[in-house]
Amino acid sequence: MTFGESGATPDATEPSHYWDDIAGEFDLPVTEVDGRIPEELVGTLYRNGSGRWTVGESRVESIYDADGMVSAFILDGTGVRFRNKFVRTRHYVRSTEAGRVVDRGFSSQRPGGSLASAFRLPANTANTSVMVNPDRLLALWEGGRPHELDLDTLDTIGLTSLCGALKGPVGAYSAHYSHDPVADTKINFGFDPYFPRIDLPWALRGTRGGERRRRIREVLGEAVPRVRLRLYETDAGGVTRYLRSVPLPGMGIIHDMALTARYAVFVLSPLRINAMALMGRNSFWDAMDFRADVPAYFVLAPRDGGPVRIAETDPFFHWHFTNAYDDGDDVVVELPRFAPKTYLGMKRYTAHIRSGTGQINRSGDSDAVVLTRFRISPTGRVTAEPLTDFGCEFPQIDQRRSTAQHHFTYVAVQQPRRFRGQGIARVDHRTGDAQRYCSPGQYLVEPTFVPRPGGTAEDDGWILTVGYDEGRHRSRLMIFEAPRLDDGPIAEAWLPFHVPMSYHGAFSPRVARPSGQSGT
Repeated sequence: MTFGESGATPDATEPSHYWDDIAGEFDLPVTEVDGRIPEELVGTLYRNGSGRWTVGESRVESIYDADGMVSAFILDGTGVRFRNKFVRTRHYVRSTEAGRVVDRGFSSQRPGGSLASAFRLPANTANTSVMVNPDRLLALWEGGRPHELDLDTLDTIGLTSLCGALKGPVGAYSAHYSHDPVADTKINFGFDPYFPRIDLPWALRGTRGGERRRRIREVLGEAVPRVRLRLYETDAGGVTRYLRSVPLPGMGIIHDMALTARYAVFVLSPLRINAMALMGRNSFWDAMDFRADVPAYFVLAPRDGGPVRIAETDPFFHWHFTNAYDDGDDVVVELPRFAPKTYLGMKRYTAHIRSGTGQINRSGDSDAVVLTRFRISPTGRVTAEPLTDFGCEFPQIDQRRSTAQHHFTYVAVQQPRRFRGQGIARVDHRTGDAQRYCSPGQYLVEPTFVPRPGGTAEDDGWILTVGYDEGRHRSRLMIFEAPRLDDGPIAEAWLPFHVPMSYHGAFSPRVARPSGQSGT
C-alpha cells in the first residue's frame, strides 16, 4: 500500500529539484500524517546532509562542498515534530557573511586561481553523518574534527577535539564509525598525512659520484606525503580514547570502516590521490584517478594492537560497508562493490550531482555496483560472492548484529532510468530473496532499522527513511514494517516543504526536548 497520491512524474531528462535549497530552518509539528505511527516507536531520527546550494552569488554543484544541515524527526508516542539547523561551521559563517563561497572545497577551488588554493585543505562543511553521544550530537565530516551540537535544539556548540583525544595535525574524525554492541562502544578513525623520516647520511653511506646522485634522487623521490589512519574508541558514557595507528599501502580515500571482534577493517581501493593537488592546480577530486592495474587492498588492523594484515584482491571501488564478522579464522566482509568501469560515471555523478539525473548504476550493467560478500582467509586469499542482481548503496543492518553474522541487509536502490528516483530494498541472505519498494519520481534516502522495544528478532522492528516526492516537491518521514517492506509504508508524516538529500543518520531512543527545554 502507498499512502498519498503523488503528483505528476517530472521529465526524467530535466534536472531534479531535489537539490534545491531548503526554505529555511524550522521547528514545527508535522500535522499531515497518512496511516498510523506506532505508539511504541519513540525517539529521534537525526539526519545530516546538504541544505543549501546557493550562497549569495555562488552556486554549489558538488555534494562534498554543500553546507551541512542536521534534521531531526522527533517521535514522542503522540506525533512527529521536525527540526533542522545548519551547522555553524567556519565555512558556513564566512560564506554567509561574504555572500559567496570563499573557501576551497573538496571538488571546487577557492576563488583567485591556483595560488589561492595552494596548500589549503578543503573547508570542513560537517555535512556527512552524525554520532549520538549521551550529552552531545556530533556532526561528522571525514576531513577534519567533528562539530558538537545540542541534542535538542541542534544549535552548534563548536569544533571539538573530543577532550584532546584526536591526534595529528588535522585531527580528523571520520563520518563513518562502527558500533560494537558487545562492548557498547563506537570505533572510529581519522586520516593522518605525514612525511616518512629519511636518514640521508645513512642512505648515502658508501656511495660516490653518479651512484651518490642517483641515490639522492631515489631517496628524495620517496619523501612524498603518506597517509595513516588513527583509531579511536568512544565508550557508552561518551568518553573517547586513542587506540592505535594503521599504516596504509597507498594514498587514497578511506571513507568507511567495518568491525569484527578481532579487527578494524578497511578497504584501500586503487583510487589514488595525486599529492600535487596540494599545489592548488586541481581540486582534490579532480586530482584523483582510478588505477585499474593496481589491486584493491583489505587492511585488517587487530584491535589488540598486533601487526596489520594486508590482503590483495582484484581492483574495485566502494564507499560504504554493510558489516563484517569473524567466521572461524576467516574474516567476512559485506559491501556494495563498484566495478572499475563505473568509476568515471560515479565520479561525474557525485561531483556534479545537481546538473544531471544520476543513477547509482550509471553504466546500466548488472555488475556495475553489486552487494558483495568477501571472505579473507588466514593466508590472505580473497574470494567474492555477489548477493544481489541490482545496483544498490547506503547499506544498513540491525546494529545489534554489528560484528556478528547478519541475515538481513537494507539498501537504497535505483529505479529504472526512464523513471528516475531512488527506492529501498530488503535482502534476506538466508534465501537470497529481495523485497523492493520503488515508485516513479520518489527519492528515498538510506534506510534506518529501529528495533521494536522488547523485541529480539533481527527484523522485528521498523525501517525509517525520508522520501522526496518530486511531483509535489515535498518530503516526508516514511515508516515501514521491516519484514514487509514491499507492502509500502504504514505511515507517512508529510512536511509542507522539501528537504534536500541527506546522506547518513542515526536513530536514538531519546526524545529530543522541545525548544526552550534543552539541557546537557
